[in-house]
Amino acid sequence: MATAAALPQTSKDPQRVFWYGVWSLIMAVSAMPLLGYRVTPVMSYFPLLVIHEFAAFFFFGHTFFSNIWSMVIRTTQPREMGIWARQFLRKLALSVTGPMAVVVPVAGAMLTELLGGFRSNPWAWDSYFFFWLMCGVSVVPDVIRYGRNRHGDDPTHGMLNGGIRAMIATVLVFLIMWIMATKQSVLAVHLFPPS
Repeated sequence: MATAAALPQTSKDPQRVFWYGVWSLIMAVSAMPLLGYRVTPVMSYFPLLVIHEFAAFFFFGHTFFSNIWSMVIRTTQPREMGIWARQFLRKLALSVTGPMAVVVPVAGAMLTELLGGFRSNPWAWDSYFFFWLMCGVSVVPDVIRYGRNRHGDDPTHGMLNGGIRAMIATVLVFLIMWIMATKQSVLAVHLFPPS
């Protein structure tokens, strides 16, 4: 019995259910365009395209490169440097990743409406779907985790779980880039055959 009491206890999070609810709400609202909700464009094609492209550039740059250097620093440098890297990554997650994870799909959905909607552009539905999936797997949990900052003093906390989710997200990002460049549908062309 004394041995069991000496084992480290996992930290209980009294707000866990609330934050799972926040994640569920974000995922439900962001899935609406996939289910047919039309996002009305608020400006013409070219400004939307510029916003969509630059937001995607910022999103990809931060998501891909800052995670790499942060993981290297957090695992190879002294603890204080790891804490600094985690804090810096937190600032980037809250100021770049979070906002761009909203701007990219909303601007993309508006552009798609200007091109005839998701039914006319199945590749755009696929891109939106894979972006939604990537956000659910990696971006939304990371932004929530960095926003709460419960383990800010432990630079290596959550790195294995976060690393696995980041690898899945990276594969999805490259898939999205391929779909956007080639305009080839992987899923929607089979889900919504032409009438």
